[in-house]
Amino acid sequence: MRSFFGRLATLPAEAITNNETKLINYIKTHSKEIVKTNMKIEKLAQEVGTGYSAIYALLKKLRFHGYKDFSLALANDYETEEYDIRDGDEEISTGYINVIRKNHNLIEKRSLFDTLNYMRSAKRIFVCNWENVLLSPAIELSNHFYRYGFNTHLLDSDQETIDERISTADSEDLFIFFTKYGNSSRLKQAISDAKDKNAKVIVISGKSLDKKSNVKIDVIHYLFVDTEMERGLEANFSKSVPFHYFIDLLIYHYNNKYVK
Repeated sequence: MRSFFGRLATLPAEAITNNETKLINYIKTHSKEIVKTNMKIEKLAQEVGTGYSAIYALLKKLRFHGYKDFSLALANDYETEEYDIRDGDEEISTGYINVIRKNHNLIEKRSLFDTLNYMRSAKRIFVCNWENVLLSPAIELSNHFYRYGFNTHLLDSDQETIDERISTADSEDLFIFFTKYGNSSRLKQAISDAKDKNAKVIVISGKSLDKKSNVKIDVIHYLFVDTEMERGLEANFSKSVPFHYFIDLLIYHYNNKYVK
């Protein structure tokens, strides 16, 4: 939750205006100065050469509750970067640690419990990995809750199979979609079709979905999966790690609350 760059990574490029791009570039370049001087919004607007409205518009898109909330998130990001260790093999370890820390701050814990409540009340749970790289966390989620008596079914993005399951869905069914990008037209159609059947829909995504899709989703969890900030680590970093971390959190809270 408290991560500016984590939330920024989930925002599609087409959703950002020219003024907001200038603002983002300034924050990326001067994040240390903003944090160290506790820069006020008046100063930030002056430095970027934009009005307050552009700043507040960007913060609203990133789901911040005002400028103070943004300042705290940026300070947390700065502390994360300061923690970075740039030495040999430890680069990889630090990269994983930083991404986990960013997701720790990005994931909203209340939404985890909303997801657990939907799962506990569902007659059937369909877990779908939209990209092949997310098969492992989808299997982990499905198998764990199956062992606790949940009626879980594992799906991939095969259209015929998904259409068949949706055609028999009702208000007691739950669809959980794992996606890195969230921009597939077929995924958006599957979400819409499931909601037309009054089924519940949960999306776990590395990117923001469009507003039309967001309205239809019962719970959406955004994850930080873009490794661009982890300099030089793209070739070695597993994109599924944030999703495994999310599943581990979900399982932890379920076990802590419901398993005696």
